[in-house]
Amino acid sequence: MAKQFLVLDIGGTFIKYALMDEEGRFLSQGKVASNTSTEAGLLGSMEELRSTIEGEYEGVAVSMPGRIGTAEGIAHTGGAFRWIADYPAAERFGEVFAKPVTIANDGKCAAFAESWLGALSDVDSGAVIVLGTGIGGGIVLNGEVWMGTSGGAGELSFFLTDFDLTKNGIGFHNLDAMWAGRVSASAIVGKFAAAKGLEHADGIMLFDAYDEDDENAKAILGTFGAQMAAGIFSLQSVLDLPRCAIGGGISARPATTNIVREAVDALFDPVASFVPFSKPEIVTCKFGNEANLIGALAFYMRAHE
Repeated sequence: MAKQFLVLDIGGTFIKYALMDEEGRFLSQGKVASNTSTEAGLLGSMEELRSTIEGEYEGVAVSMPGRIGTAEGIAHTGGAFRWIADYPAAERFGEVFAKPVTIANDGKCAAFAESWLGALSDVDSGAVIVLGTGIGGGIVLNGEVWMGTSGGAGELSFFLTDFDLTKNGIGFHNLDAMWAGRVSASAIVGKFAAAKGLEHADGIMLFDAYDEDDENAKAILGTFGAQMAAGIFSLQSVLDLPRCAIGGGISARPATTNIVREAVDALFDPVASFVPFSKPEIVTCKFGNEANLIGALAFYMRAHE
């Protein structure tokens, strides 16, 4: 019988789980409610999950938010799990499941998924840019997800976009100084809602309006494309990557990647003889909501080679 593994994607609302084989194939999957309030609440959610799983598994691979020390199994921060601070997550989760556990940041899991089996699988290096509430994803260099000194490499939300605005400080009060405040899915949907005088909007509404030639939607997504291209240009000046893969819920609309690709062409092509780095290929991520699970398994397999 082939080996199988329990893989978890811990979020603020649900813990998604799957039994997977070592080739990244899904054997079964589901989700349980996630309790963010305390350690006891989170571990209680995991104990509930353990009781629902049918089948044997060799180990447990976990994707979770925050600054994660994968090598040492420490969650230094935890996103929606605000009580997490230098928490020995791999050890505590291992006590629940009585199996070896690896943990990794959810954005880096998405990047590893695309590098292992997805849109970056045929290149050695690349960027995965996941557009959601912020900008997740990660950087792959020479086949490895780049972790950085403290595990925070590839946190593209904080890429500075306006140096003048930084004199007011960096934080939630000043998101326009950062890439997340300009091009994240929540940012562009918020701009569309404001332009249309709506209390609420979502990505489907924005792109439906764009497809119908709505002037507000066209202007917002035109600016989105230009600011995505500017950020990618800056990334290229440091990393000179062959490919960038665009992910997140809005990437399900082909227009998202097309807008970014056209804006990258418009920015790079006139200066091709001036800049010393190349224009990256712009593609769509292969995996959607399953990316974090696939990448978490990849981290587990790498740790147990």
